[in-house]
Amino acid sequence: LVVLLGIAVKLYDLKRKRDEEAVAAQARVSDALLMDSALSGLPLTPTAHLPLWKGTPLVVEISGAVPKTELRTAALEVASREIARSRCDFAVEDKIRVDPDVLTRAA
Repeated sequence: LVVLLGIAVKLYDLKRKRDEEAVAAQARVSDALLMDSALSGLPLTPTAHLPLWKGTPLVVEISGAVPKTELRTAALEVASREIARSRCDFAVEDKIRVDPDVLTRAA
């Protein structure tokens, strides 16, 4: 029983650490998107997922809408560049849609 309890505590601690790492990466990407003058007013949301097992890559999903394809590419590049500063194993999932009316609806 003590061994099982020890394993459960270790797994919980590992999950908590991985969740903290994912939240930190998500915050860094969000800040980087806000700091970019071309992207700061756009409704883009990064969401980071880091599976429990070590050796699995961090997955950052960028969702939202942009008025031009160039801004979509710029957002993905900003996210990739920011994550690459701290991790070498990551993936950026593109969930951004191009909608020319996005700025008129936001105003």
